[in-house]
Amino acid sequence: MGGVFGSKPSDAHVVWRSGRDDDGKKRFDFEYLELWAAHFGVDYEEWERVDHDRGDEPRKQYACVFRWAESGGQEVSLGGETWTMGAAERPRTFVEIDEAGIVRLKGWTSETTVDVDELVLDGTTLRLRTADGDRKALDVEKLATRPDANVT
Repeated sequence: MGGVFGSKPSDAHVVWRSGRDDDGKKRFDFEYLELWAAHFGVDYEEWERVDHDRGDEPRKQYACVFRWAESGGQEVSLGGETWTMGAAERPRTFVEIDEAGIVRLKGWTSETTVDVDELVLDGTTLRLRTADGDRKALDVEKLATRPDANVT
């Protein structure tokens, strides 16, 4: 869908700036992010919440969750059967983009928040250009695989 009149620079863009010299408004294609997630078997979620690292107002969040973790809960036994009640799944490793173009990346051992001017999906690699002009690349397969998975 790349083309004329401010459309996407390429089909692989999720976040970009329209206008000359990247001084225009941020644009988004979260539908493509959802299709990308489905193609690679990644959970795609949308929710609205306040993330105090990124602002004080609720913002819509678009997330690709690579691994889930279970938290909380209480085991209850009755008649020889055991159930876990009140357990909830929460995202363990993910990339989350809000409607202002702020990206939150949560890995196995770290978490970071970055203001992006450009986000391009290249296979399983996220290619970012930050508002500061830095370029970063992350292979999201690292977020889907436990770091200790090869330990025997």
